Amino acid sequence: MAYETRVSAANNSNSQRNREATLPPRPILVYVAFAFTLLFMALHVYWAVGGGWGLPPSAPEHELMVRAANWVVSAIMLIGAFFVLALNHPISRRLPAWMLLMPIWVGAVVCISHSVFGFVTKGLFLAGWHGAVNFPVIHGVSAATAASKNHLAAVHDLAVFEPCFLMQGVVLALAAWQFLRTPTARRNWLVSIILGTVVIDVFGGMLSLAGLHFAIG
Repeated sequence: MAYETRVSAANNSNSQRNREATLPPRPILVYVAFAFTLLFMALHVYWAVGGGWGLPPSAPEHELMVRAANWVVSAIMLIGAFFVLALNHPISRRLPAWMLLMPIWVGAVVCISHSVFGFVTKGLFLAGWHGAVNFPVIHGVSAATAASKNHLAAVHDLAVFEPCFLMQGVVLALAAWQFLRTPTARRNWLVSIILGTVVIDVFGGMLSLAGLHFAIG
């Protein structure tokens, strides 16, 4: 009887470990992250080909630089989209997991930290603390016009762009989270995302308090 009990306990333990090691992936989140990355990339392509909606007020004064930067960002996002898609491809079983997860981790942390920092700084700007955001000087317009343009840019950021950054970071984090097969790995992944976000935003906040602006856009 004791032998049967030990065997049953061992079988239950093995069954639990097997379930933990083979948590079913949910590729729908991979496809959502892939699609959203391409959608967000399309906005950068729009800016790269000369589109102007949503750009900072001073962007026309630096058109070539802005367009070149958005082409670079578009290329990076395209590469990142295929890293995401690889999570649900047989190649993911032939490569070390870190090779796929590291770029996705960087993308998720950068996007989430950008949105958190942006919500705080743009919110403070609209609340009256204009030093919270370092909008570049707009040449050739009155101070009132520049203030109006900067106010509209901050509203656009809060209403459109920061939520997009947040969504991009979240879907990237969730796609990789479900790629991982054990509860421990998934928990560690989420903790690393949170810690990375906190470190970047604290660093940015310290720079801002020291009079050095961490972000503009």
